[in-house]
Amino acid sequence: MLPPAAERPKLRATLDHLAAAVEDLLLGGLTTASEATRKTLAGAMQEAARLRLLRLSATIRQLLDDLARFTAHDPLLSRRRLTLFLNRGWLIARGLSHALQTNDEKGFDRLNATPTTQPLASAEVVCLGVVKRATAAVVRFEFRCRVVAGTAPVTVGDAVSWSFTQPVKTKTFPAEAFLHLPQKQKFPPSCFLEGKRIAIGNANVSRDDAGAWRVLLTDASTVTPGAAFTDWKRFLEWTPTAALERLAKAVPGPLDLDNELTEEIVLRDYEVGPGADGEEPGQTAYPIPAGPLTLHAVVSSGSEGKAVRKHLDDLFKLKKARPPLFGLLHYERCRLVLQPLATVAESGPTYLTISPEKVDMAALLKALF
Repeated sequence: MLPPAAERPKLRATLDHLAAAVEDLLLGGLTTASEATRKTLAGAMQEAARLRLLRLSATIRQLLDDLARFTAHDPLLSRRRLTLFLNRGWLIARGLSHALQTNDEKGFDRLNATPTTQPLASAEVVCLGVVKRATAAVVRFEFRCRVVAGTAPVTVGDAVSWSFTQPVKTKTFPAEAFLHLPQKQKFPPSCFLEGKRIAIGNANVSRDDAGAWRVLLTDASTVTPGAAFTDWKRFLEWTPTAALERLAKAVPGPLDLDNELTEEIVLRDYEVGPGADGEEPGQTAYPIPAGPLTLHAVVSSGSEGKAVRKHLDDLFKLKKARPPLFGLLHYERCRLVLQPLATVAESGPTYLTISPEKVDMAALLKALF
């Protein structure tokens, strides 16, 4: 859907300034990335977020993070990723600006990947795994869950996710510290990690191509922890049939990211090989043979990779009786790339991405407020 007519001139000017800033960087070199350029990018990100242009907002956020790494001479900078998001940001900005100029609503929605939402009266979910992303500017956690009870449009057994993003004002605390901050709905995100049924009410949901739901909370939503959950084994069956069907139908385009075609999978009969240097600076890659396939678990160099690396090293040492492994699979340069999220025993999940560091809540609240 095109934004209101009154918003379009400002948005188009913002998009044109963003595209021009990227062109200046490409023509003048990254050493010309001045404070004014970063302010232009940050302003465009805020405007995109305000108008729910989620694809553009996420692209600029990644671009700002990588530019910060470049100016700080960070040895862990990925040149391939920086180039990718420079090109992606320019394409989206120019495309959205053209769609606004020509009143092309279909093109605008395609570029923005606008999800269609539906109301959700109530659902109870349990968390199987957590995606963690920590940068100098924000921390983000995505809780990957299963429905154990609920009303339409969700059904029992459906995959559901909810994301929590928090701007970072201090580097003193681990990313997990922010999970203890109360949200508008008066719950701490850390409650998803307690192995309990979580009741969600008065929310909105959108569905992706894989049939998974994404929860969008509003001010009127409720999130309430319930009783402990014990029947974890019913969520540990997985076959590749649906993934193969989606892969056969996929038509890649210039705006697609490798990890946008993602599957939630569970491995039972698998091994973990020794870690070795990955293709990007600071990465560690673990071969994971599973039946006739070999997956590659790529662990990032950031703080989110520290806990995962320890758990995979422990699984490598464990020669038998490994618990089922839950994670996200995507396809990258003809490889099966696995993002391990949890091992799931009968007693419940062990979240591989979550650090066990203790948090001084009093110090955290004082630093933030």
